Amino acid sequence: MADPALHLPRAALTDDERDAFDHLARLHGPGELRATVLALLLTPESQRERRAWQAETRGLSTAREWHATVMQLSRASRLPWLERLLGRLAKAPLGDRQALVEAARRVMAADGQIRPIDRLHWLVLRHRLGDPVRAVAQPAAHTEMADLSLHTLREVARVTAFLSRLVPTGEPVAGQGWYLAVMSPWLASHDLPACQPPDADGFFNALAEVQAMPWMLRPVLVRGWLEQALALSPSRRLDPDAADALRLAGQLLDCPMPPELARHYAEPDAD
Repeated sequence: MADPALHLPRAALTDDERDAFDHLARLHGPGELRATVLALLLTPESQRERRAWQAETRGLSTAREWHATVMQLSRASRLPWLERLLGRLAKAPLGDRQALVEAARRVMAADGQIRPIDRLHWLVLRHRLGDPVRAVAQPAAHTEMADLSLHTLREVARVTAFLSRLVPTGEPVAGQGWYLAVMSPWLASHDLPACQPPDADGFFNALAEVQAMPWMLRPVLVRGWLEQALALSPSRRLDPDAADALRLAGQLLDCPMPPELARHYAEPDAD
């Protein structure tokens, strides 16, 4: 039976947002790209982050214009445009890319807190713009989640616990229920921990282990995360932070986006 989420309408664009799409399609200068990416990462209503953004874009005469353009985008189109612009920036010299990653860190930390969604954004920037050493994938013989080692399953549990701070609603009780639903096949038989979101270092280390899972299993995990989140939503629609978290996590695992998740977004045309 087809998933009901596939029959839900896709996110629609307003006229102002269509104008923003047209404007962003013509964006190519390195300074403008940098300013726009940083604007896409701003926490709404955070004046400290806005001031940090202004400091990072000082000297660019068109910075305010591109910030205004970003403000015309809905949640459904901000992450797709971030991904599109990162694709353009991936061709820049490594030093420029690394400088943008560090600028993003300064902007997101300007208000004295790094939210879980900020960490995911920053990791995707580092993943897309850095020059990372790729994790060595586990042997392809592991074609079922049940074949994974206890150590790897525990790291999957830690990554899932981190995401539970955003999925399905950002509420701790709902997040614990989602974690239990995702991990239920292994909780009893593998003595996995209860939902205990790790700190930043714990999450980074667990993510590296999950990134090394066989390539065939990573999409299985992402689909499991998504299916349980949709199952817990009466409307079959995800909270915007939950949708973004799952999309960002899929990018970090180099997985294609499931069509049920794609329905939450308004995508720009291909370059």
